[in-house]
Amino acid sequence: MTYVLLTARLALAGVLLVSAVAKVRAFDDTRAMVDGLLRRIGPGARRLARPAALALIAAEAVTGLALLGPAPAARLGLVAATALTAGFTAIAVVATVTRAEVACACFGRPTARLGPRHVVRNAPLLGLAVLGLWGSVAASGTSPALPAVVLCVLTAALITALTAFFDDIADLLATP
Repeated sequence: MTYVLLTARLALAGVLLVSAVAKVRAFDDTRAMVDGLLRRIGPGARRLARPAALALIAAEAVTGLALLGPAPAARLGLVAATALTAGFTAIAVVATVTRAEVACACFGRPTARLGPRHVVRNAPLLGLAVLGLWGSVAASGTSPALPAVVLCVLTAALITALTAFFDDIADLLATP
């Protein structure tokens, strides 16, 4: 269980930190995505797009860093990661059902309309967060061996890369 928990923490931290950095680098696209989501709430909510985009970036960054911290911080990070991924998945489900015309700038650059593919991408991340949260309660506290830690880091890096480039991979596979 120690290795599963470590992999979950590292993968979620990687995804959230890469996402936060990418959103900062393409802030106008991030703000436009948030604006498109807030537009569905009402015209007055649109003025909150910039502060909401900044809050989103901060939440992802702080959560990602907490996941890399010691056990008490990591547990809080897992709670926050579960909440964030649940929210992201719910937004993707609502966008799919309502056929919202919102470009997904989830990793900074808009690559596709927010929709079913993002539910498919986010659901395993939510599962990983829940598994990590459950595992943090059941963890034995044993110290992992170095070869296993290296394997956990490599697995987490692969999960991070696949998640960050999910839209690109889906587009590549969809092209005839």
